[in-house]
Amino acid sequence: MMFQRHCLFAIATILASTTSMAVAQTAPSKSLREMSVLYVGNERAESYVSFLEEHVEKMEAVSRSDFQPKQASQFDVVLLDWPQGEETREMRKLRSPLGARADWDRPTVLLGSAGLNLAVAWKVQGGSGCTCMDPIAYGFRDHEIFRHPKKIQLDAQIRIPTPEAFKDDLSEKEVDVLPLVDDYKKSWNAGWCTYSNYFDKNPDVEFFCGGVNHKTPTAAGLWRQGNLLHFGFEQSPQEMNEHGKDLLLNSIAYISRFSQDRPIAITPSVFGGEVAKPRRTPGAWLKFENRTAWVLDIFQPEARRVLESLETREAKMDWCNQNSKYFAPGPDCLLGIDEDLKAIGCAFDAPEFFERVIGDLNSNDPKVIERSRRLLRRYVQCGPGSDANAKEWQAWYVTNQPYLFGLDTGDYQWYVDGLAKSRSRPSSDFRGPLRADH
Repeated sequence: MMFQRHCLFAIATILASTTSMAVAQTAPSKSLREMSVLYVGNERAESYVSFLEEHVEKMEAVSRSDFQPKQASQFDVVLLDWPQGEETREMRKLRSPLGARADWDRPTVLLGSAGLNLAVAWKVQGGSGCTCMDPIAYGFRDHEIFRHPKKIQLDAQIRIPTPEAFKDDLSEKEVDVLPLVDDYKKSWNAGWCTYSNYFDKNPDVEFFCGGVNHKTPTAAGLWRQGNLLHFGFEQSPQEMNEHGKDLLLNSIAYISRFSQDRPIAITPSVFGGEVAKPRRTPGAWLKFENRTAWVLDIFQPEARRVLESLETREAKMDWCNQNSKYFAPGPDCLLGIDEDLKAIGCAFDAPEFFERVIGDLNSNDPKVIERSRRLLRRYVQCGPGSDANAKEWQAWYVTNQPYLFGLDTGDYQWYVDGLAKSRSRPSSDFRGPLRADH
């Protein structure tokens, strides 16, 4: 079942890309004025409709409960407004109003906490962060989303005292920010920002800017994964100033070009249940004196006993750093040492993993062969199957190697970048705007 799940996502991405390309190549990108946009939500329909109908050709709204995914096919972009509240309190039970993840191909802007809720429901990026972002953009990347169709006036940024939560990471006394509301010192409803520590591992993710928040300066406020653009700022158009409104318009225009790209990895959210920590987490937490207990709590009993036997925090950190490449979660999502990885001397997502494991399938030792099969079954559910022979695995690897990437930010798996494969572009340098529709 797990094998089928990962293959379905890879295959769906390839099929969707191939089908969409046949259509997209016959039609140029639309201007904002030519677009049709559908707002899916209950709370702020009037504000979004009244603002956007002045900027797009067609603007409609439908409540989340009445929305049927097939309605989206008539629109270039969907705006999903899905705030936190009574409806979303039991997050483990969330069901996306957009239907099934594998079936959704519409370019979509996730407004405010819709990014969190959809991440929990669909197990995409965005489910780790904080509802603590002010309507103040910060940390702009050099990206075309700030230039078209509206030129965001980045020279209008102001300097404010470095937020208290940023001081552990920044030495500057002041930072440059762009308020997206006129009275930025007023108490506003908080937006959702996403921790971006591991974004760089995902070929389908790009970071545009963060926002002033109460956690970390690296949290993302505006970013994209596949055909989903996260507009984490909570304010409606009637609350935003011209900078905020222009940023919303640019977000709609930019994501409209991404129907073929889809979120690839399966990334469970801690708000939806137990989630294994990435391997770097223990070492990073042990840099702080008050987090030792946290580290012990994320390990399986055997590994925890080893850590508890080490007297100093420095010794614990050294052990974690030396063994982290062998960390892997058990069924309870707690980390432990994968003795099979330790036997081959590399991490599951290391470039040499496949060479060693596939090579061992040719061993004369049945125990070595079985170890390789266990590793492939555990970490490569997108492959030809753990029972495939060495020749079949080698053929699969040669075909897919340029498009493979491994992640420990979810279910510790290798994935095939289906869009990169469909365009014969190595996944390592197929990023950002290059992934837009043909």
